[in-house]
Amino acid sequence: MTGAGKKRLRTATLLLALVALGALAVSASQAQIVKSGNLQIEIEGGFAPKALPKKRHAPITLNVEGSMATLDKTHVPAAKEIFLEFDRNGKLFTKGLASCTLGKLQSTLTAQARATCRKALIGTGRVTAEIALPEQRPFSAGGPLLIFNGSKGRKQELIFHVYANVPAPTTVVTTAKIGKGKGPYGTSARVRVPSITSGQGSLTSFKATLRKSWNSGGRKQNLLLARCPSGSLKARGDIKFVSGAKLSGKIIKPCKPKG
Repeated sequence: MTGAGKKRLRTATLLLALVALGALAVSASQAQIVKSGNLQIEIEGGFAPKALPKKRHAPITLNVEGSMATLDKTHVPAAKEIFLEFDRNGKLFTKGLASCTLGKLQSTLTAQARATCRKALIGTGRVTAEIALPEQRPFSAGGPLLIFNGSKGRKQELIFHVYANVPAPTTVVTTAKIGKGKGPYGTSARVRVPSITSGQGSLTSFKATLRKSWNSGGRKQNLLLARCPSGSLKARGDIKFVSGAKLSGKIIKPCKPKG
């Protein structure tokens, strides 16, 4: 992979963490800002419907967008490791859903990836990043985002596909492994970001919509499910940066119990 491709891998991985942080945590179109030192992440979006059953899980559609910046306007540092946990009242369901693989998506354009793994597509969006190459002014690069189900049996996994043609045509494919959370959190995700020493590429904004329904076992199934027994849903996350900085935060958002 070229230096530019490695930069986008890091960008796509950070995007994955931010989209995951928004999932099951954002319930109203009101921005949530998390700060630590010179770093700031702003997330906003919503899911529908906002009123959810108290006891049973109901399907939701997630829309999430956000941005990442430094307070002094300097270049955003690269992420090193990300750990996330989500409310136990929300869950990701993939049983019976078509699955894709990394091999099928490598070196594909956006249209090719969509066609190849159409039945496993669970989300779409767009990424914008700032690329800082040696002895050059930082510049923006962006491209479409596709999110696929990559689960195998009981092992849940998401696959992120990003294609960009600046500064050179590059396809980046990366994954997120889903596990169990602890205490009030039912689901976790851990992402280890590769250490890149030549140059730096960092996410500046993202936008994504996640939804999927399919038939399995004679029933209609849905990807994202949530319930609202207490009037709120929460998530927490830690992001470690190559610079040594760490960004930690908890998001609590209201929901409307019904039934």
